[in-house]
Amino acid sequence: MPKCIICGKENDAYLCRACRAKINPEELCNQLIRYMSKQVSNSLWDEIRESLPEGGSFKDVVFEVSQDLPPQRRDYFRIMALSGGYLNVSKQSRGELYQLYQSIVDSDSLSPAERNRLHGLVLGAYYMDYEYNAAENVASVLSSTDVLPWQASINLADYYTITRRYDLADDVLDDCRQNFGHDPSAQSAIKEKADKNAKQKEKAAAGKQQYLPNPQENKEYIRKKYIDFLLSIGIDAAVPVLAKRPSQVIPRDQYPLPKEIRKADFDDFVAFDLETTGFSPTKDSIIEIGAIKVIGGKVLETKQMVFQEFVKPLDSKKVSADVLKLTGISNEDVRIARPIWEVFPDFVRFTEGLTLVGFNCMAFDSKFMIRAGRYSNLILDNSYFDVMHYAKSYKNDLSLSSSKLSLATLAKQLGVKNPRAHRALSDAITTAKVFLKLRELNR
Repeated sequence: MPKCIICGKENDAYLCRACRAKINPEELCNQLIRYMSKQVSNSLWDEIRESLPEGGSFKDVVFEVSQDLPPQRRDYFRIMALSGGYLNVSKQSRGELYQLYQSIVDSDSLSPAERNRLHGLVLGAYYMDYEYNAAENVASVLSSTDVLPWQASINLADYYTITRRYDLADDVLDDCRQNFGHDPSAQSAIKEKADKNAKQKEKAAAGKQQYLPNPQENKEYIRKKYIDFLLSIGIDAAVPVLAKRPSQVIPRDQYPLPKEIRKADFDDFVAFDLETTGFSPTKDSIIEIGAIKVIGGKVLETKQMVFQEFVKPLDSKKVSADVLKLTGISNEDVRIARPIWEVFPDFVRFTEGLTLVGFNCMAFDSKFMIRAGRYSNLILDNSYFDVMHYAKSYKNDLSLSSSKLSLATLAKQLGVKNPRAHRALSDAITTAKVFLKLRELNR
């Protein structure tokens, strides 16, 4: 039997008759929605939430409390309950959102802030359902408003990011930061969306693949719909030609073992590094490849000399919280990335057959390269040079023990800065510079 959310007594509804007569239903609905988004705490409501029947939701409590309100106010709070006070509404509730939204959005009973809050929710729903023209209409309404609720600003900025209008997204986030920078929830959301926008902006500047929708069904149709929309708003875009997964995988016992060389008598090479979902080459997946081409012993960090790309993990492998904390690479980054059989051939072409220089690459990276090659149906013939093995001959010169032969320790000893440790390209550049510094010690 339910308990009254005010007095806690068992009752046939979530409000007993005595408490219902005392409360202001709008104020209570607002408190309940704040509770749903964890902005307020309430031990009685925690207990009620835990006791909900299977399939039940705390939004049912808001629905009941709002039933005595005028219809349009009732429907507003029911929409807010569908979102749980968060930025968006779940996929299974979007049909109800659209229906309620259309019935009340023009109502005089809504304040401007409430109306814009609804616009923000439906904007998020439209672009997550790939309805870009409908989303654009709502975005136009929101963009003409001086001060938006921060949740609507976040969805507007995110919409501009995924439709490749990065400067507009920055402008919206700057306004949101100025108006709501004191709100911890807003601060967190602003940072998350600003980071996402910056990453996509970097990809655009580097000529790399930007965001593309990645639905589980009708991918080709939805991607064409997305590209057609971008073209309609003046953004030059094209559906990428995706390489199909090879029909055959090279058997493990038929893929050549990595070849290691020990002599450092070469000036042209490719320093590389991988970020992965874990340590097992047979179970884990590459999530980022970074490399720099060094010619004549010169490290030139130009666009033509570097390779960096996220990789979608094999077999729907997820990025763990530990990997996210270490690398900063999120599941969102790799979810929209190309699979290894598309990225690996590009990397092989980039290397031009040069020696691959890595740190601890014989024990780690080369084994992941084997799996990448097998799944790409492509054999990598390049030789490997392991800087960790090479550095052991300089332990005494550097006053290092074997246990301290890490890339970070060597870089520090040799005065090489690594601005983004545990990111593939930065580690690859650091590896190249460490290798060249070690060679100088013998000359």
